[in-house]
Amino acid sequence: MRLRFFKKIPTTGINLFQKLILVFLIAIIPVFIVSALINRSGEAAISGEITNSLKSNAHFYLNTFELEMERLIRMKQKYILDSSVQNLMRYHTIYSDSDVIYAKQDIERRLQQFKDSSLFVHKIKLMLTDLETTIHNDLIVQQVEEADVEALQRLYLSRKHIGSDQGELIMGEHYPKKEMQEGTPKIWMEIILSKTNMERSLREVATYNGGEALIVDHEGKWLLGSLPQEGMNNEELLRLLQLGKAEEDASGIGRFMIDGSAFVFAYESSSLLDATLVAYVPENSFLGPIKWYKRIYFILAATSLLVIIFFSTWIYSLIHKPMIRLTGAFRRLEKGVFNTLLESDRKDEFNYLYQQFNKMSGRLEGLINDVYEHELRLNRAELKQLQAQINPHFLYNIFFLLNRIIQLDDIENAKRLTKYLGQFFRFITRNKEDEALLKEEMSHIEAYIGIQSLRFGSKLAVQIEPLPAAVEQLIVPRLILQPIVENAFEYGLEDHHEQGILRIWFELAEEELLIHIEDNGIGLTEATVESLQQLLLSQSRDIETTGILNIHRRVQLKFGQSYGLTIGRSKDGGLHVMLRLPIHSS
Repeated sequence: MRLRFFKKIPTTGINLFQKLILVFLIAIIPVFIVSALINRSGEAAISGEITNSLKSNAHFYLNTFELEMERLIRMKQKYILDSSVQNLMRYHTIYSDSDVIYAKQDIERRLQQFKDSSLFVHKIKLMLTDLETTIHNDLIVQQVEEADVEALQRLYLSRKHIGSDQGELIMGEHYPKKEMQEGTPKIWMEIILSKTNMERSLREVATYNGGEALIVDHEGKWLLGSLPQEGMNNEELLRLLQLGKAEEDASGIGRFMIDGSAFVFAYESSSLLDATLVAYVPENSFLGPIKWYKRIYFILAATSLLVIIFFSTWIYSLIHKPMIRLTGAFRRLEKGVFNTLLESDRKDEFNYLYQQFNKMSGRLEGLINDVYEHELRLNRAELKQLQAQINPHFLYNIFFLLNRIIQLDDIENAKRLTKYLGQFFRFITRNKEDEALLKEEMSHIEAYIGIQSLRFGSKLAVQIEPLPAAVEQLIVPRLILQPIVENAFEYGLEDHHEQGILRIWFELAEEELLIHIEDNGIGLTEATVESLQQLLLSQSRDIETTGILNIHRRVQLKFGQSYGLTIGRSKDGGLHVMLRLPIHSS
């Protein structure tokens, strides 16, 4: 094969080969520079966002945790001073046997109520030393364990609200107290905390990949959560995080290393618990891809310079030049010039492409109105039809509700209702816009659910997760959520005999966003679920396309066949609709 594309082309200036190389270098060098700057700024921005989010989550959870602990402290003080307990201690000698038994059972019942009032409580013991009796929340034992009393005495001397005893976290109370100068304590209360439930709630603090959270006592005597390394003890953790001398209410962010692996953490200390909440996440879980892209960037920069020298001339001669002709013909065809023809004496694949282009251009004028333009008009018509569908039943119910609220002089709810109605109709009537941001769709749904919540009152419980920040700016077809929620109210919750439940939650996969909408509606049969599933699988245009089917087709028209709706039964017995969207829309 003769390398004709290296032959000298006579020109008065720079030849085409030289221009290709020069243009490539001018184009690619700024791209490399900008890519490096973007990579660096992106790394800093992601690190700041992750640490700030960890710090915010830690602050919120610790406040919630302290509120629950304060409530338990008040309750244990209240229960140990309860009249049933005090009367039993003072008058048990004059009580009959049956009265003593009844009083103990009454105390046992109250302790069970105390235990049921908090997920953080595992067991409760009330020890009456004069009666040699221990009343649990679920049984009564004619014995007082000295080890339990000693553990509570140690906790009292430490002046802490939470202590550790044989691997369990405990809280304690006694009566009378030393400052009351009424002798030694005769009543001891021990609350054994549920580490399982407390650690389960801790997992909600660090939601990033590989993230964990823990609460550690400032002296290292107890810990809740997962340590960053197996085999590490509490004292090593405090030294690693430099929290051994943490001041009260101290908070901040930091970074530590374990066996060459970096972790970013946020912490906040509690003076009430004399402990610190730490939320940490491996740095590679969010910076790993950026570092990998940085290595790829340098490899690409080196190889690109070598590859372009060879391929620029070869591509121009073999592919680029005939492609210019073909793309030029397509551009004329795009402008409506359907008599465009390509002639060539080439004997390769481009000759076949030219021939097929000539045949296609001859048939395209007749097909364009039947397929392409028809599809576009149908897509727009479906959206306009959906925008025009304002359920009359919903409309006059809302006006009756507004009338009733005004008659009751409930000004606050009247303001809320009119605000929701304004937001609802403002979004509905934007006929010129075919697409919207996902956060705008969610705001519209919140306005619609706010209206329905005023209608249903206590008969409706709504649980809406916050929209993940990463997908707030996702551009989606308009009105893809309201028909699903409206369907839940109309067919599932409208005639519910008990409290209706509506849940909206989100799930982020690798490149997808899953939006789940569930209800506990009644009357949903397996046949109905199967019918809805078959309807979504249907590709026919002969059936009416409104509501859920309309959403499914519009999502597939924009994003492709792998996206859209999936129908199933929710865990509460109602309908579960899952909307699958790409995270990065084009």
